[in-house]
Amino acid sequence: MYLSFELEEVFLSLSRTTLPPQKKKKKQERTTTAALQRSLSTLFGSSYTQMAPPTILCVRHAQGLHNLGLEFHGLVDPRLTPLGEKQCAKLRDTWFRDQSKISLVTASPLTRTLHTAFLTFLPALENGKAQGQILALPDAQETSDYPCDTGSDVPVLQAIVDEQRWPVDLRLVRDGWNVKTMGNRYSPASDAIKARARDTRKFLRRTARELLRKGDQEVQIALVTHGGYLHYFTNDWEDSNKQNGTGWENCETRAYVFESLDSEGEDDEALLVETDESRRRRGKEHPMHPPEKQAELFHQSMQGWEDQGLQNPSKLGPEYESGHAHGNTNEEKKGPIATTLSVEANTETVQVVA
Repeated sequence: MYLSFELEEVFLSLSRTTLPPQKKKKKQERTTTAALQRSLSTLFGSSYTQMAPPTILCVRHAQGLHNLGLEFHGLVDPRLTPLGEKQCAKLRDTWFRDQSKISLVTASPLTRTLHTAFLTFLPALENGKAQGQILALPDAQETSDYPCDTGSDVPVLQAIVDEQRWPVDLRLVRDGWNVKTMGNRYSPASDAIKARARDTRKFLRRTARELLRKGDQEVQIALVTHGGYLHYFTNDWEDSNKQNGTGWENCETRAYVFESLDSEGEDDEALLVETDESRRRRGKEHPMHPPEKQAELFHQSMQGWEDQGLQNPSKLGPEYESGHAHGNTNEEKKGPIATTLSVEANTETVQVVA
């Protein structure tokens, strides 16, 4: 497992106290606030029963150059557009006016997600509570192997971060993190994406528990990632064809809690549930669909993405690398493939060089 390192490698201040053995949860138990508080009490003692459950704040990145159309998917690790930068400012001043309770900011190591995290969560990085750097998580990168969803080599990424003066912790980003061949950890095949989404959830759950143990009374962890990946990460496939390859708008934010905080092995998937408040914010009065319905929606989503001319991760296998490039292999891509863009920040004009 890529993220099987000891937590203190990243958070040197976190203790390594052995957790007591836990009672088993009922299979597929849907979490309530009361159930989570019982879990907190079991793990950390009765004084934790009134603590708020750890919250994962999921954010899709702001508009990137590749979001201008399918013809821009040939751009490698594209930056944000000027509009995308404005979206970050709006998100910071609305959803995240108060960042005093944020405990940690994490992000996919692609430049658009790191830039979004920096522009949105700089107040959190300076709040005195959170780690002062954005923690880059390779397992949270986007799903496809399109150039636009492929990150930069580590030396290039380090140079970008240094040039932009983004406070980013890249210690988990190792050589090969942007190699997305079949059979690789970062393969665009659905099973590989599910595995790294699960491992990201488990990592964030471990981290949340360590923060609780250190006395953080209200753990909030921000994760800035990608539209397609977020469906795998949250296991929520509702409306997943609303946008191009996702149901998430640029800079859309949703809040989640873990179904269980019990020790790993008893809840191997570390599943998440969107909070009622988060769902109401986006006009959803019903709870997240149960696993059986999500499985049905997943298959509809895969076909929907294929119909949009995108990769269908559930159909990718060894034969994919032998002759096909990216996207829907049943038809030719239409329009020029942009390889270079020139952006005028003042007018937000984008000039394409095919």
